[in-house]
Amino acid sequence: MMLKHKSLLCVLSLLMTINLLKAQNQIEDSCQEYFQAPREVVYLHVSKDIFLPEEEIWFKGYLYDQKNAKPSKISKTINVGVYDSTGVLKKEQLYYLNDGYFKGSVKVDSTFADGRYFLKAKTNWMRNFNDGNSFLKEFLVVKSDFQVKGSSQHLEKIDFQFLPEGGNLVAGIKNIVGVKALDHMNRPLQLKNIKIVDELGKQVALTETNSRGLGKFEITPDLDVIYFTKVKMPSGDEVRMRVPMIYPKGINLNVLDNPYKNQVLVEVQANDLALEDGEVKTNLVLHKDGEVISKPILLSKNSKRYTTYFDKTKLMKGVNILTLFDEKGSPIEERQFFVWKGIGRNRVETDIDYAIQSNDDLEITINSKAQQAMGLSVSVLPVNTKVYGGRSDIYEQFYLRPYVKGAIDNAGYYFRDVNSQKKYEMDLLLLTQGWSRYNWHEIVNGEEFKTTHNPIYGLNLYGFLNEDLKKDNILIHKSIEHEPTEIKLSSGQRKFLVTNFYPINGESIFFSKKNSRGKLSKLNMYARLSNAYFLEEEIDVSSYEKVNMFDRVNSIVYGDNNDFELPELSTEGTVIALDNITVTEQRKIEKEARNNLRVPRYLANKITVVDKELASTFNTFGELLRSKGYEVLEELQAYDGGSNEFISRVKIRSRRGAGVNVFLDDVLQLNLDVLYKMPLTQVESFYIDKLSRYMGARSAFKETIYIFTRRGKELNLSPGQDFIAGKSFVFKVDKGFEKQKEFYNPEFTSFRDLAFENFGLIHWEPLVWIDKNNSYKFKIPNYGYDKLKVVIEGMGENGNVFSDIKILDTATSN
Repeated sequence: MMLKHKSLLCVLSLLMTINLLKAQNQIEDSCQEYFQAPREVVYLHVSKDIFLPEEEIWFKGYLYDQKNAKPSKISKTINVGVYDSTGVLKKEQLYYLNDGYFKGSVKVDSTFADGRYFLKAKTNWMRNFNDGNSFLKEFLVVKSDFQVKGSSQHLEKIDFQFLPEGGNLVAGIKNIVGVKALDHMNRPLQLKNIKIVDELGKQVALTETNSRGLGKFEITPDLDVIYFTKVKMPSGDEVRMRVPMIYPKGINLNVLDNPYKNQVLVEVQANDLALEDGEVKTNLVLHKDGEVISKPILLSKNSKRYTTYFDKTKLMKGVNILTLFDEKGSPIEERQFFVWKGIGRNRVETDIDYAIQSNDDLEITINSKAQQAMGLSVSVLPVNTKVYGGRSDIYEQFYLRPYVKGAIDNAGYYFRDVNSQKKYEMDLLLLTQGWSRYNWHEIVNGEEFKTTHNPIYGLNLYGFLNEDLKKDNILIHKSIEHEPTEIKLSSGQRKFLVTNFYPINGESIFFSKKNSRGKLSKLNMYARLSNAYFLEEEIDVSSYEKVNMFDRVNSIVYGDNNDFELPELSTEGTVIALDNITVTEQRKIEKEARNNLRVPRYLANKITVVDKELASTFNTFGELLRSKGYEVLEELQAYDGGSNEFISRVKIRSRRGAGVNVFLDDVLQLNLDVLYKMPLTQVESFYIDKLSRYMGARSAFKETIYIFTRRGKELNLSPGQDFIAGKSFVFKVDKGFEKQKEFYNPEFTSFRDLAFENFGLIHWEPLVWIDKNNSYKFKIPNYGYDKLKVVIEGMGENGNVFSDIKILDTATSN
């Protein structure tokens, strides 16, 4: 009889083990399937937080591949929207992404009233996921002088939270309880001597909160005892709060992440009541972006505690999530911890000096100490500015926001000057965050995950004819981003489609008929573009409290009432350039050339821009090369050895007598005929690399010439002669891509008064590209401020990100 009983127990135990392994496999498979499609995360570095009339809201965008931890190359377009204080869409813009980077701006025009607004960025691919990886930032528009009143602490509004590790406070076993203290403005409170006492007043634990308002304590609670917290506020008053409910039955998940060690210790423990009906079977799952490690755990009366280790050197960097599942596959506890693996090690150094050419300018030098090329953006403000708080940054958006559900105060704090203390405080932050933002019911029990929104690689241009062309072709003339295109339609065909089209808002697209002799005539047709505007008409902004932004981003509220005057606009002009004068046509041409999407980022600051003077001097590109010592042969025709095989009419040799490599619009040319008598009016910029440093061994020891053609009309040396419009159907673009602007400031009456010091932006530099261990220099106007606040953010080509605030002393410049 005893043997039968033991055999039955063995069978039941085996069945339970099989069911547990089956649930474990289902969780792993569901997690891997759910995260199989890579997620994108977008961040906008915005020049400041508070804006004035006629200013531009300048921003630089960074798109990140969350799964592969690199700049995203999934999407080629992104949408940016402005929402009003109630969450209603006010304006939507479309931008082109260049390997995960883009820049743009929104004008604060007369349609903006005083008040708060929201800036949102999202790709079409992101619509497949509800993980919240889009970017949303609150900003303020002020249009008249105002007063900010001082504030005081309201004890009745202190937010003091108890956050048990894993989720529940369980009786009879060890519990780690996180503490979070916030004031009435949701700002962290640093408090000392936080006492945890029982109902008789006996102290059972003592803790404190750090500068982030976070702390923790250990307790083994008794189910029959009520616990309280006694806190003495800075005012001297004592506040008493009850510790949350104690669960009589349960399991605890505890994590010990020692910043000095490469292993993280994980402990799972059940109390007696949880084991009174026998063994408890659970699954411990460590996961991040589809990478899964699972361990079945069996707890019994003889083994109430399970301990295991995870090697952090073998885990993915960033937030890792530990979830404890019961034998039915339902999540019961969760804890997040952070794996650093070099995050926060990127360094850039800044220096400032007077510009060589003008004492009215300052020159800022950025030296990168990163081990990879970095794309950065830089905002320069007076050191006492009231319009930049720095409460969120690229670190938070890429490394925390995709995983963490709760609010995070000043996330950049944890990533600057990373040391063991910062790592400890990061673990404290994640302890107090509780459950991650992922919905396990949706992951494990939901329908099979499928993507329904594809990345947008450009717009579709649809053409519809009102006539038969017979033998004529359709010519789409050169536009800002596209070369001329000829389309041949079949007999009777009256429709055509151009894909991956990048029209710019406000430009005109010209369509002509072209006969066999090349003669152009007007085409009877109409056209439309596909609609890539998809942002929600209304979003929920209820989680953003309606409080004065100055209270959140500045310490000025702790004094007396403050009156603030806004900078006044001059009636004599509307814009100034970086050197304090009106933007010149030459400066505009140069900026547009460097923003050419076909120019690789590493050449953007090295190219020579072709202006009217250069084009008039040399006429053709061949003549320009001859002036630089190259031998250029442009023959009328050439045949190979008397055969009918046509060979290149153009030959270029360097001073050393060797051939050259020629890239036209970043495409290597095997035949140089395209350069035959090429007018310089068709060339926007060029770069001559005598060392071929960017081709490497492929250069075959030849010099390399890069040529970039104009994206719009040719450089017009005889203004007023434009014959295209009279021979074309003209389509005006109104829902295309946004035209990128160069930085300017409104023409304020003064750039040196207190009003500008409080609210002004000195300079915005969005297109900084620095190679490994290299530097970048740019000029800013010298408005006479002794100290400057320089905000630098960016992303490296390997996916590492950077964010820092530098204070530069102009008085020490040479």
